[in-house]
Amino acid sequence: MSLDFTVPVASSEERTARSPMERLARAAGASFERRDGWNVAAGYGGDASVEAARITDTVGFCDRSALTKLDIQARAEVLADLVARVAGGLELEPGRASRSPDGSTWWCPITPTRLLVLSEPRSGWDVHTALDGAASAAGEQLVTIADVSCGLAALTLAGPGAGELLSRFCAIDVRPGVTPVAAFRPGSVARTPGYVLREGADRLLILVGWALGAYLWEVVADAAGHLGGGPVGTDALAAAGGGLSATAAGVAEGSADA
Repeated sequence: MSLDFTVPVASSEERTARSPMERLARAAGASFERRDGWNVAAGYGGDASVEAARITDTVGFCDRSALTKLDIQARAEVLADLVARVAGGLELEPGRASRSPDGSTWWCPITPTRLLVLSEPRSGWDVHTALDGAASAAGEQLVTIADVSCGLAALTLAGPGAGELLSRFCAIDVRPGVTPVAAFRPGSVARTPGYVLREGADRLLILVGWALGAYLWEVVADAAGHLGGGPVGTDALAAAGGGLSATAAGVAEGSADA
């Protein structure tokens, strides 16, 4: 049975996917644009310098729910072979994500037989197609590839205070010596099951269940306020670099503020 109708397609003109955090982002002053099939918070308040300062001086948080998220399950040796075929020979390592050579995708092992793949929306469909093709070419029948893009909400914490911000609501130890760049940690995030990926020295991506997206925003916003931080748009995050730039590579498809 096909579930494609549950997944936004970058080329679709008929529908626009919306983050579970959109209402709160709008209340915080976000301006939205339609990008790659998603209504995305591009910026806040019209002054890009304020958002840039949060990322460089304190901490900013950005809704990344538009990322394509694929949950893959297969025998360990099959999973490793699929990744090697599709991602240019990358090897899976427990507790550590691997990044595609072009920087567009993270390959995050959850268990030896389960993998979470995170891509920018524009490249996500190509990654999914490539994985399907590799599994078919290998003649593997026991491979499950599920698009959970609308099953996991995501936020990036960016700035020198990212680790301190996370510690306000999560017990996962993200000190650099314990959780270096590319470390991937399943665990409790704001008292709910989730994942933490260190995308850069001062950049953490956190994921929780879609239904808890608004709750995560409220928890993060409250903690960030005490640290002098606040929300930032995808444009500011992309300009800062250091990880997958959620939609910066995409071209705006027109305002979606209405």
